[in-house]
Amino acid sequence: MESKGYSLLGLAVRAGKVSFGHDAVKQNIRQKNAFVLLFSTDASSRLREEMKGLGASLPVIELPFDSTQVAARFGKKAAVLTVNDPGFAKGLCQSLRPAENKEETKCL
Repeated sequence: MESKGYSLLGLAVRAGKVSFGHDAVKQNIRQKNAFVLLFSTDASSRLREEMKGLGASLPVIELPFDSTQVAARFGKKAAVLTVNDPGFAKGLCQSLRPAENKEETKCL
């Protein structure tokens, strides 16, 4: 992941535009406040399926670190996150998606 992506995600966290964990993510998806789903490397397949099912139209970003590293970088341990701001979501989608998937991804 590029440092620009880390910085933008960190800024979104500080701005209060990121939800951490199953319950918060689920709530934001249902309230249509979520714009991007992010998963850590240790997210279970059950969690991935559930969240992708709820947010079927959302772009998905696979983070290259586990939930412990999420906690170290962003202050909260979680295997699933959402970005709840369209501006941050668009920037993250553009900077964090692998180059081969950028054209295929629905980025706001």
